Parts: sequence; structure tokens; C-alpha cells
Amino acid sequence: MRNLEIFESPGLIVYPDRVKRNIAKVIEMVDGNPARLRPHIKTHKTKEGNDLLLAAGITKFKCATIAEAELLALSEAPDVLISMQLIGPNLDRFKELVTYYPKTKFSSIVDDAFAASELNRIFADLSTGVYVDLNMGMNRTGILPAKALALIQHIETLPNVTLRGLHAYDGHIRDKVYEDRVKHVETDFTSFYKLLERLNRSDLELVVSGTPSFLVHHKNPQFTCSPGTFIFFDAGYAALFPENTFEFGVEIIARIISKPTDTTICLDLGHKSVAAENPIDNRVRFLDHPNWVLKSQSEEHGIVEVGDNSAYTIGEIIRMIPYHICPTVNLHSHLQVIDGGLWEVKARNRRLCY
Repeated sequence: MRNLEIFESPGLIVYPDRVKRNIAKVIEMVDGNPARLRPHIKTHKTKEGNDLLLAAGITKFKCATIAEAELLALSEAPDVLISMQLIGPNLDRFKELVTYYPKTKFSSIVDDAFAASELNRIFADLSTGVYVDLNMGMNRTGILPAKALALIQHIETLPNVTLRGLHAYDGHIRDKVYEDRVKHVETDFTSFYKLLERLNRSDLELVVSGTPSFLVHHKNPQFTCSPGTFIFFDAGYAALFPENTFEFGVEIIARIISKPTDTTICLDLGHKSVAAENPIDNRVRFLDHPNWVLKSQSEEHGIVEVGDNSAYTIGEIIRMIPYHICPTVNLHSHLQVIDGGLWEVKARNRRLCY
């Protein structure tokens, strides 16, 4: 391992060997069958991450933006699902993507008849696949399973759109006790199984699971699971997984830049360096100082309560794990590789070419 002193701060340090072990572990959890995985790349947003997943035998992917989809196409990923209902100019961008990268099979999700019809209109001289997005209780997007049959029947009338599967994301299921999580999945997926009975089709891919519910869904061989955070992992999901399931593939480093009082230090770790959507005392876990508490942040500074700060020096490096890795990565243009080099976070941009 290289000396951390050579790395810039604030920054993210990626450990590729840990990332590889996380990928191997998630494949092991689906009985060694990578065809049962469709990992979401919103966490890493890098070509290097894509390439490690592909090298492990994973061929199906999920993403949230056209830029992420294009990044997958640059890695020649065979199968890409954009898990957003595309509308407006994004439909034209999507068509350009499909036209320019013929080696990749692209699909998107729909939960509305108008959106499906618009997709059909844009693809008048082509064809594209869709997955019906189901509302499994998160109440963010999706159609209720009880109402989905009419939408599916409408899609089947559209000449340029092919139904490829169902998308049942359940990111709201994150009960701390595993047995409660199992019951939560059973309850919320009752309507999903009823829809499957009504459809009576075996040709549809069933894409399910957020990262916490993956612990439940991976045991069902019917399902293609789509966790994303596992590749880097974070402090938020570590609290929901058994110890030693996944490793922290990325760490934040910052430096002490000031000691404004006898009991506090100031780090070069502001809002611009770590996701700020969580309460101030729950944004990072200090790896080497578990009792430290982040007290406040501004754009470039983070104030930490440390007790007596006389033992700490200006310039000292502090290691942390973010509570939420996905938006934290999105704040950084590059990941610094522990053994040298950089991974560019290409898909943090809203547009690559298309």
C-alpha cells in the first residue's frame, strides 16, 4: 500500500482489490451465476468499475442516466437498462445512443401509457425494449402492480416497443433486523406475485432489489437482482449487512488544516466533498477515531469535535467512510487509486456525447 501522504485531499481513495472481492462476493451470493445480476452503476460511475464487473462475467447492467448508459456502451456492455422513464429531449438522446452503439442492447422503463406511446413514436424506424416499472411501496415512481396489466396490454399494441421485463425496485425496504426485512419483502411483493399469476409469462426478466433487500431477493432464482452500492459499500449499508459481507472499496481522506479551539479540529472536508443529505453527525464514519463527531460543515471546511486536540497536528491525514457513497462519488472528478493512477468519474457529467 502506498503512503497516503502522496494523495490529494479532500479525496477518494479506491482499493481495486477490495472492489474485486466485493464483486466476487455478490456473484457468490447468487450461487455463482452472474446472469442473475444486473448491477446499478450509479455508485461508481467509472469505466474501470464497469470493466471489472464485465471481467467477472457480468453482462447485464442498470443505470439512471443516459451518460451512465453511454459509459457502459464504451465498455461494450452487452445489455443496459436505464431505470428512468425517459421523456422530452431525453427520448431523442436515447435514440441517438441506440443508433450509435449497436453492440449494446438498450432498454428503459415505463410506468405510463403516454410515456410508452412517446417512446414508440420516437422509435418509429427502429425498435426498443421496455420494462414496466412497478411501485412496490417506495411511492417514488412506478405503477401499482394491480393496475399494471392494462399498461402491459397497451405496450403490446405498440409496434416499435417490446416488453422485456418488469422492474420492481424496493429501495424503501431497509429494516435493520433481517427477519423484519424478510417480512417486509413478503408483504410488499404479494401484489407482484399476483401480477405474475395474471400474466402467466415465463419470458420476462424480473429485475428486483435495492441493496438492503438483496439479502432477501438473492435467494429467489426467478429474480435478476440489481444492487449497486456493494461495489464500494458505505457506512449506511454496513449497518444493514452482516459483518464482513462486503468491504469498503473507497475511503475519504482529508487533512487537518486548523485547530480553532482546544477540543476541535478543522478538516478540508466540506459540502463539496461528501454527500450532505444526511444529518451532520451521520455523514461520515471516522475509521481510526470512532468517537469523533462531525459538528458542522461549510463548502470547504468540516469542524470535528475530538476532545483534547493536542495530540493531532496540522497536515495530519484523517480517513473516513461516507454514510452514502453514491452521491459522494458524484462530487469528485477522479478516484485516486491506492496503488497509483486515477479512475475518472466520467458519468458524473450529464452528457458524454449523446
